[in-house]
Amino acid sequence: MEYHMDIFKNVDVIVTPTTGYLLIIEIVDFFSAYLMRFVVAANLLGFPAISVPVGYDKEGLPIGLQIMGRPWVSCCYFLPGYLYSICGVFQELAPVTKKPAVFHDMLDTNRVHTDLPEK
Repeated sequence: MEYHMDIFKNVDVIVTPTTGYLLIIEIVDFFSAYLMRFVVAANLLGFPAISVPVGYDKEGLPIGLQIMGRPWVSCCYFLPGYLYSICGVFQELAPVTKKPAVFHDMLDTNRVHTDLPEK
């Protein structure tokens, strides 16, 4: 924690990729920990953090950006994510409004569940 607090003496936020790898085919246990290395600090130390979408890779999978702030100063980390989402900084380069190839709208009440077993 002291290491991160020293960093926050000079910066307001730490910005990293959400994951350390773009294309995920199959994850083995040791690799999954390495893959999520950027989000571990915020989770274990309790620092406020937010992940925002910044586009898609060549395979159409989403790419995320994590913004981590110092404790008890939540406005510092929410503001960049909020500004990104309302201003659409990367909208021209990588639109983030695209639905994934497989999308199930959980809020659609008209959807018929054909994959559920009969009672």
